[in-house]
Amino acid sequence: MKTNRLLKTITLNLFLGLTIIFTSCSSDDDAATVVSPENSKYLVSADVDGSGYYTTTDDLLENSISIIGSGYEGYANLGASVDGYFYVFGDGTLEKYEFTDTGMVYQNSISTEALVPGSFYRYIHNTGDGELFLSNFPNEDGDAPYAIIDLETFTVENYGYMTLPQVDGRSALWTQPIVNGDEVYIGTLYGDADWSNIASNLITVKYDYPSLENPVVLQSTASSGSTGGYRTNAAFVTETGTIYQHNLNSSWWHGDSELANNPTVFVKIENGAYDDDYVFDISAEFSEPINIWNAWYAGDNIMYANVIKESDITAWADLSSNIGTLVEINLATETVTELNIPQAPYVNLFKAECIENGKFYIPVSISGGNANIYEITIGGGANAFQKGASLDGSNVYINALYRNF
Repeated sequence: MKTNRLLKTITLNLFLGLTIIFTSCSSDDDAATVVSPENSKYLVSADVDGSGYYTTTDDLLENSISIIGSGYEGYANLGASVDGYFYVFGDGTLEKYEFTDTGMVYQNSISTEALVPGSFYRYIHNTGDGELFLSNFPNEDGDAPYAIIDLETFTVENYGYMTLPQVDGRSALWTQPIVNGDEVYIGTLYGDADWSNIASNLITVKYDYPSLENPVVLQSTASSGSTGGYRTNAAFVTETGTIYQHNLNSSWWHGDSELANNPTVFVKIENGAYDDDYVFDISAEFSEPINIWNAWYAGDNIMYANVIKESDITAWADLSSNIGTLVEINLATETVTELNIPQAPYVNLFKAECIENGKFYIPVSISGGNANIYEITIGGGANAFQKGASLDGSNVYINALYRNF
């Protein structure tokens, strides 16, 4: 097993360099001009009995992809692939690796521990404009750590804590950002510190970017719940700059069974505010209460989402059983199509950032069963897919997929 930890013998200066628009993968136009190193086009990440490993491949459709015995050690589900480099959280660091013909080669590290002593960064967001935005949910004082990393120089451009404003006496409990030009929108869940008194509406906080100044609270009465997602973001920037956002409103998430009766929706943010004329009620497409626990944007107003029925959850551990259903959501035509792909614990899939030539690729790891990459024709409907390469199954769960070139 190749181990990245063994590659690092440099003592880092803890303050080196102090002076995540949606990006699925490289665009098709960019990919046509870039020659990828051998066996490096895609990166597959997995959880193996609680430990993280990842490997690279040039083929998602044929044969098999095995991480056991051939991968790198690390949690690549907490990473970003940008312009031939892979950025991943290590032990108190943000590490940079280059894809080469002989494998992934360590380049440098930044100490994240020095930036947020006693805390850490949970999310890594590629802004699509040469920067990474690192963040975590707020502490008990309502302050959320962040850092902006300049990728050209691999230095810290800005860092600190965002002070999330109180709203009606409530504090921000959960946050996740999406950068759109010169603004960053922080999806949130508001309530009391003990996760009671949850807000009855949708709340997003907008800041100037990259200064992280001038917070503005945006509110929508379309529903309730978190606009910050869980393991995936709940907000997505389209090709025209529109932000679509869904809520996570399960009682298993925020504990309020009364609020959980409100619908799962997609809403729209344009010109710095909620567009109250757009509310896509996803719950209305189902005969019983559901929630979106994960979602991935595939382009052209098409989403793929993990829908779970509330009645299928009797304990938190059920989320990791085969109760997730993959659906295709067209945000323009406001239609929902259930895909005839096996149910699986999609809640454990953090990143599905692999789009190429009108296809969306997603790993499907059936709990206790087989695992495969699926190639989905974007917007093609219930049966527009093919089963691709087989993956390690059983105790191996694929938690991220990236297209690097």
